[in-house]
Amino acid sequence: MSTAGIIATGDRSDCSIVRFSTEDYAPHERLDACRDVYGRTLSRRDIEPLPDEPFRTDVTLWRMPGLGIAKARRSAAIYRLPRQFIDSDDVFITVGLTSGCEVHQRGRLLDLKPGEASVMITSEPACLKVPSCGQYINVRAPRRVLSPSVADLDAACCQRIPAHNPALRLLTCYIGLIEETQDFAAPDLRRQVVTHIHDLMGLAIGATRDAAETARSRGGRAARLRAIKQDIANRLDQPDLSVALIAAQHRVRPRWLQRLFEAEGTTFTEYVLAQRLARAHRLLTDPRRASMKISAIALDTGFGDLSYFNRAFRRRYGVTPSELRATAICG
Repeated sequence: MSTAGIIATGDRSDCSIVRFSTEDYAPHERLDACRDVYGRTLSRRDIEPLPDEPFRTDVTLWRMPGLGIAKARRSAAIYRLPRQFIDSDDVFITVGLTSGCEVHQRGRLLDLKPGEASVMITSEPACLKVPSCGQYINVRAPRRVLSPSVADLDAACCQRIPAHNPALRLLTCYIGLIEETQDFAAPDLRRQVVTHIHDLMGLAIGATRDAAETARSRGGRAARLRAIKQDIANRLDQPDLSVALIAAQHRVRPRWLQRLFEAEGTTFTEYVLAQRLARAHRLLTDPRRASMKISAIALDTGFGDLSYFNRAFRRRYGVTPSELRATAICG
């Protein structure tokens, strides 16, 4: 069987990123490839497709010490962890982002709706039935790492985590953001990411009081701040962007949000201004935007006052926007 569907996009001593797609195989090879390559080799699962739907799997896996993440789109199928495939003692959370699923383990059955998650372990047989094509996230960590911080890990096995669970929502958002920003690339960031995800997993499953306090001030806080910064980045063109608006969006008090930025040695206003100026700088030096008027760039980055934009830009970069553009074009 060819391994054409495996693409190793990153291979460091403590981190690997692997992508597998059935689209890289001929139609008649896809099921066998998925069973052999993705099922038995990469995820240690036996895969049985359900009828009435073309079979496909597209998955990206991140692996590093203490953490494994899979993000994928998969067609309807049954995924079994038989006893002969058991080779670890991990805890994993599976989230069906766009479709529900049925989870079986320890004689328990869960019928999950889209957005809900289940807690499972890799040291005992399990079965997951996906009735329709959808996207999912699977995040796993060693039991020994999570046990001290979770109130009752055995009782949590095959239990439901509601879609509205704040820690679960932060976990899925956090994974999406670090995927976009490539924070897995730098070793120091990877270590922080692993710790933060452990914190969020513990909170989502049910952390002890002491562990919850630590996790909220560390992983929970970091994930919240990252989500807030992403929201700011998406709204930089809005002149009325304010701490009250962002706080309401994330259901936190404005003063609490301000303290997040103060802990980083800045303020909400200073951070937003710096991000707007940085975006304007990128646009001004982008050859593809050479015909774009400076006034349009100012508006596109949330500056309603062109004079203020020019003054703020010069204070930040030591040149006016027009001087920077002229230098970029001549260079």
